[in-house]
Amino acid sequence: MDTPIIAQYYRETEPEKRKELLEQAIASGEDQEANKIRKEIWEARYKGTTNEGGIADGYLKFWMALEFNRNAGHKVFGSGRAQKEIRKELDDVKFREIRAKSALHEELLHRECQHLVRFYMDLCEKDKNYNSVLCGLITIKKDSAKAKLQRDIYETAILLPQEIGLEEDLDLLTKAAREMYELQFPGERLPE
Repeated sequence: MDTPIIAQYYRETEPEKRKELLEQAIASGEDQEANKIRKEIWEARYKGTTNEGGIADGYLKFWMALEFNRNAGHKVFGSGRAQKEIRKELDDVKFREIRAKSALHEELLHRECQHLVRFYMDLCEKDKNYNSVLCGLITIKKDSAKAKLQRDIYETAILLPQEIGLEEDLDLLTKAAREMYELQFPGERLPE
């Protein structure tokens, strides 16, 4: 069961605010082992900077690499190139290294994957261009937007890992994608 600070930490999307919340949790002395791991994950996820000088989200960059390679399984030599690029992004955020440390590390990495999927879904819902046609001039219907989001999550987090042989590397993300989709749309499931 999350403390109120940690619950807020997993709802927050701004890196600096997440860091402040995590520092509050650490200062309070609550769940020291888990918070130490959360800090390790935070530092790996947000270690870069944007062109504007802000904090870059390495997990969002990793998700975009998945998006970019969504059709790689259908191309000659596409799978190998996609595997290499995606594993590079995984290693850049120390995903596999952190996961291998302990069951608690893996559990908290899964929580961070849930946060990533939820963040992506929120971005899509709020993005005027994502939910429109003709350069943002005509908004698509709510059901069409939901179907588009479902297709994107399915193709990126479930189908792509199967097609390029990264099911094991990406199983935490696949599980998180299913959970967050079902949480967002109760009673609905992503295709197998």
